Amino acid sequence: MTPPPDQDWNARPTGAGSLLATAKLPKLEITLRLPDILRGLGYPQDTAPSQPVIESVERLMGEAGDYLRPRGTYSLYVPAAWTDRSLNLGGATIAGNVREFFRGARRIAVFMVTVGDEITQQATMRDKAGDAFAGRVLDIAGSWAAELTAQALTTHLASHLGPDESFTQRHSPGFCGMELAQQRVLFRLVPADAIGITLLPSLFMHPLKSMSGLIGLGPRAEVGEHLSPCEPCPLVDCPMRQQESDGLLRAGS
Repeated sequence: MTPPPDQDWNARPTGAGSLLATAKLPKLEITLRLPDILRGLGYPQDTAPSQPVIESVERLMGEAGDYLRPRGTYSLYVPAAWTDRSLNLGGATIAGNVREFFRGARRIAVFMVTVGDEITQQATMRDKAGDAFAGRVLDIAGSWAAELTAQALTTHLASHLGPDESFTQRHSPGFCGMELAQQRVLFRLVPADAIGITLLPSLFMHPLKSMSGLIGLGPRAEVGEHLSPCEPCPLVDCPMRQQESDGLLRAGS
């Protein structure tokens, strides 16, 4: 396997519980989308805001691009042991609702992505200066940019898929049966410092607009299609909910 030119990549020997590969992706390509930002602002999909609002949001989206530094890293493992509520990778045990999310997976990727701290700094500055609208739009843009960066990293992960393989859903600490404390375990399994992410005592990450998680790789017949992690969630009105039209990767299909 040959990595893309913008990717630092190292392969390792195979074996149960072993680290297969690790990669640093210093520059991931993302594109912010107006419908996502409008949903984050609370506009329903079937309700268009006024043209001045749209123009203001589009201007701020363009400005946000100057403050985003999308990058990521991942480590790919062969699981050493499974139970319904635990998964052993590289000598570390991850606890949570792992069987539901990773059923059928043969390898597990632990990943982290960030868009850097500038977008959060700018959003805070605007808010403190009295422009709450600009601060809110920039904050939402940063959140969506982090999600899009995770999607872009998943596209790179597709280089590890066989011809009849696909991805499981993503799963992250703090969601769907995995406690936030599992962040500590993930930081042992992936080189977060390679892209400037640190874990705070609060268990939040710095920069704030960062994401961590796991995704399984395995036979498509067993893992199904790669779906948004929001697919099984009952909160259908959540403004951050992914839509099928978002074009999430369905690798190998």
